[in-house]
Amino acid sequence: MTSPRPAAPGKALLGLLLGILVLAEAGLAALGALVWNAYHRHSITAAEAASFTVLGVSAAAGAVITLLALIAVVRGRHGHRLARAAAGLHFARLLGLVVATVLIAGQLGIAAVAGLTETFALALAGVEVLGALYATTVVARRTRPT
Repeated sequence: MTSPRPAAPGKALLGLLLGILVLAEAGLAALGALVWNAYHRHSITAAEAASFTVLGVSAAAGAVITLLALIAVVRGRHGHRLARAAAGLHFARLLGLVVATVLIAGQLGIAAVAGLTETFALALAGVEVLGALYATTVVARRTRPT
């Protein structure tokens, strides 16, 4: 009998950090859902809700994509394609965030993205997407077959 191979160094830590990222993205998605609900109750205007709605939708997609990256970490070398796909999807998410910001500014006016809370929501979404993109590229490098 042979002893099981030890896990790759940092695999457990990377998996833990990705799990925390999934939970953080789920929290941001819940925040977006709360704002969407307030908009539908006519408590806030469309211009006030737009940025937080984009944050929530982006974070919900990010949670699913990051979960794919977490599965790639668990699969190890066999998860390299999945990790590359997750990194590509996060990049597409970044492009989608830019397009959504331009569309909101064009449709609802510049005030919909230039207010303090609106700018904070979009900046938070951008930082979160960039962090997730970085994390998934690290996973893609770590799962690369040698």
